[in-house]
Amino acid sequence: MGIQSRGKDRFGQAQFHGELQAPPGFSSLVTVGMSVGGPVAIWSSGDGDAELHVRHERPGWASFPGTVPGTKPAVALVAYAGSGVAPSAVVRVPALPVAHPKIDVLADASFLVVGARCKWRESGPELNALAVGQNGQIFRRGCLGDGIQHLQVAEDGTIWTGYFDEGIFGNFGWGNPGPAPLGAGGIAAWSPAFEKVWDLDPREVEVDDCYAFNVGSDEVLACSYVDFPVIRIRNRQATSAATNGISGPVGIIASGDWVGLIGSYDDPSLLITGTIRDGKFRESERVNLRAPDGTPLPVVRPCCRGSVAHFFGAGKWYSFDLQDMD
Repeated sequence: MGIQSRGKDRFGQAQFHGELQAPPGFSSLVTVGMSVGGPVAIWSSGDGDAELHVRHERPGWASFPGTVPGTKPAVALVAYAGSGVAPSAVVRVPALPVAHPKIDVLADASFLVVGARCKWRESGPELNALAVGQNGQIFRRGCLGDGIQHLQVAEDGTIWTGYFDEGIFGNFGWGNPGPAPLGAGGIAAWSPAFEKVWDLDPREVEVDDCYAFNVGSDEVLACSYVDFPVIRIRNRQATSAATNGISGPVGIIASGDWVGLIGSYDDPSLLITGTIRDGKFRESERVNLRAPDGTPLPVVRPCCRGSVAHFFGAGKWYSFDLQDMD
């Protein structure tokens, strides 16, 4: 794997792990993420998948996402151990009550499911965060706010969330008439009990939209709109390194001060590498990422952990490790 050469061209060759296997009785992959221990996914039926990605149409207006499914479909929450593609744990939930879900695994091995959208009402906000036990029962609910773009649980059990613009500036009642959005800082940290323990101070580092996100073993990385700086959070202290000529990266990976930014508005397979020095990202190389057979990787937002980016397209799993570059 790593960087390969073909004539004068260098490219990043990803590893293919296989296709994630569906649990019996569930055929549609709703969403997939990367936990500390391996891939984690939500599976449903085809009809259930459509319900969980519900959108509402207004005549003459654009569609907008629903926060809860019209009917609560049955789903399977599935963990895959290490680099395997066969399920290592399957939990069936008879009725999932949140739409546009994201998934990870909590430190006690229960599943974390969070709906990306969440309304505020005078009676209180929707509870879009669910802790699900091995028996398939929801044993804890909370609110992590609206507009969640990224969800990752760290090795120490902290839940990290990154928000897109609506979750930062307000929608669905947040900010007007309700309280300030829970994602107003752009990045937040939560306890396993769904209590906020930290958020980014916009007076120190401003995030208008958290494009790329990465929860590693000792730091959290992000890259945000509009100027796309490299944001590093260590011991809940954030620093920002300016970039130049970067536009629209959707993935970020790092090994020490060596950083890779994945994707751009014009080229989803682009990998830009460089080092962080003197408060700036100093670019060293641009290559394209490819599958082992030389074809493009799936055009998806990668799930990034530490130095590794994971790509899941229609269940097919590829990964690229920045440390494999020579």
